[in-house]
Amino acid sequence: MEFLPKSLTSQQIYKLLIGGVSPRPIAWVSTVSKNGVNNLAPFSFFTVASANPPVLCFNPMSTDKGVEKDTLANIREQKEFVINSVSYQDLAVMNQTCHQLPAEEDEFEYAGVEKQASTLVTPYRVKQALVSFECRLNQIVDLGHEPMAGHLVLGDVVAIHVRDDAVNDFKIDSEKLDAIGRMAGNDYSLTREKVQLNR
Repeated sequence: MEFLPKSLTSQQIYKLLIGGVSPRPIAWVSTVSKNGVNNLAPFSFFTVASANPPVLCFNPMSTDKGVEKDTLANIREQKEFVINSVSYQDLAVMNQTCHQLPAEEDEFEYAGVEKQASTLVTPYRVKQALVSFECRLNQIVDLGHEPMAGHLVLGDVVAIHVRDDAVNDFKIDSEKLDAIGRMAGNDYSLTREKVQLNR
């Protein structure tokens, strides 16, 4: 079958995109508002943008009503955020931070996630996360202003935290990370079965 985006609704296109680009890693992003309210939310449009300089990117899309999410509003205001890893053990609590809460409510408190102070940025990091990347805003690329439009956030990595027992010679232990991937609908994938192939 062939689909032409111009003839589809944004919801139909979204379903094809998340079903065809799968699994996707998850950025568990912590921010803080100008009023000091902590925010924590997962985003699966996420990847590495550059190694030198180190830059990560993720995409908090506007809602289906065209409203920007609290994470994006906080980053526009404060210019800082932390991207935390999500391991299988965190799946249920991460899912709680997906809930639509008022901007004045703290998702860390709501979901019972323990905070840990960051080193160089103001937002807290997730204490239980195996890996956390402290970031300062590089730029935001607004891809549109319609409902479900993307806002690509690029962040300069200024500090990296890895649990002591999970890193050796700068290599992070993938078994300890036990990462999950986002698929379509309510589906997630595990990363416990791997194959190795020499280049």
